Amino acid sequence: MTGDFELSSKDLKHYPHFDAPLPLHEARRLVSNKKRVSENKFYPLLLYYEEWQPYRTADIVKPERKVRPIRYGARRDSYIFKHYREILSEKYENKLGDLGISDCPIAYRRISKGGGAGGKCNIDFAKEAFDEIDRIGNCVAVALDIEGYFESLDHYKIKDIWSELLGVDWLPSDHYAVFKNITKYHYVDQREVYRRLGYLGEVERGGVKFEGFTVERSEIPKQLCSPRVFRDKICGEDPDFPNIIQKNDSDFGIPQGVPISDLIANFYLMYFDVAMNDFAVEKGGMYMRYSDDILVILPGGCDMAEKAIGFAESEISKSGSKLVIKSQKTCAVGFTRVNGDLGFHDLIGDQGKNGFEYLGFRYDGRKVYIKDATMSRLYRKVSIAAKREGGKYIAKNPDFNENDAIDSFNYSLFAQRFFRVKKEYLSDDYRSWTFYSYLKRAAYTFGAKGDRIPRQAKNFNLIMKKRIKNAIMGGLNAERGRSEGVILLFTCLVFYVI
Repeated sequence: MTGDFELSSKDLKHYPHFDAPLPLHEARRLVSNKKRVSENKFYPLLLYYEEWQPYRTADIVKPERKVRPIRYGARRDSYIFKHYREILSEKYENKLGDLGISDCPIAYRRISKGGGAGGKCNIDFAKEAFDEIDRIGNCVAVALDIEGYFESLDHYKIKDIWSELLGVDWLPSDHYAVFKNITKYHYVDQREVYRRLGYLGEVERGGVKFEGFTVERSEIPKQLCSPRVFRDKICGEDPDFPNIIQKNDSDFGIPQGVPISDLIANFYLMYFDVAMNDFAVEKGGMYMRYSDDILVILPGGCDMAEKAIGFAESEISKSGSKLVIKSQKTCAVGFTRVNGDLGFHDLIGDQGKNGFEYLGFRYDGRKVYIKDATMSRLYRKVSIAAKREGGKYIAKNPDFNENDAIDSFNYSLFAQRFFRVKKEYLSDDYRSWTFYSYLKRAAYTFGAKGDRIPRQAKNFNLIMKKRIKNAIMGGLNAERGRSEGVILLFTCLVFYVI
């Protein structure tokens, strides 16, 4: 990095929030003016929840649904967070070099492959881990997870490391304003905001009433309301609308979803990384950390795994009173080389029964696979999209019978969002990837070890078409049910009049 952090048009945000959109030149002027940053009145973050169902194998009870709170800032505030992230990121990269741990924290960083080959992604990091297993041979791979990581970060420690990176005893006023608003942040539930402003309410479709959007999502204005309405209906200046803004009054926690949070999550464990790396290197192994996911690969077996786990638990406690290793997710898999072949055996935890899992991949000592949970998530997304698109298709073509609807649906167009083949599948711009290009990239990167990866999706088209057909049939049945209900109601009314 050069220290010249100028916002680009790609950084501009277009989602609905409390502030009006800023042109690029004005956003640049804002973030580069330290006085304006220090005096900026940050809007509350908008909160929503990401929910998903963890993968369940046939031999375990269905896990509870996972819920992750995501909070995102107003546009002008996000530009400030982004700008200061870039300033601190350069300082952090230099510090990692000084500490000799540039290869240890791997999440949310631009790590070059070297030789002009672009940047590394999770595929490359997984390959490095599996290659290390091959190199050592008789070894143990230990995966650890920090419980509630973002919610457990100590504000005083964040401030100390922030100051250390800047080389100051006290944060400058502009940095302090950013620090204060990422730790003692204010937030408001997104759905409650939409209710207050009339974008969410009771709607009726097909005779059924439910809470839904009263306007098309695309018609929700980029600036949700005027400053006056914000003060009245959100802040509670109008007595008919109680204040719905909440504040993080704790001395712990930062919000996931804000542009600077990922960097804080990285630099917070800087000295933990030093200790863990020293431990691993001393024993002839490797250490890496992807945010709150910790990986240690060491020569030895179960005894070495237990030593590594104990050391990590001891060291993590030095980084904050709320930081603990989540024992339920601790996994250790042993690898043994016999007659040149590498085999695995599960040592600790249930996750290693089919091999060692890391960053979305599974390795059994011979071949690399996409994790079963990853494939399960793909098909779950297909199912959700199929229900939505199948329903829309029936609504647009109410006169179609079952065969007409199933035969005329554009399956190829639907599949493109998941499985389009792109010639540039080896591009480093991962944002252009589809799932299929991701599989191709993974298979190419892992070489002979990854030749099973494309086969894992060989039934995609069959499964996709089946779920589309089920959605269309379900939509047709729902339409028939509504039509029959209307006819029955009309018959009853006629009979009553007679």
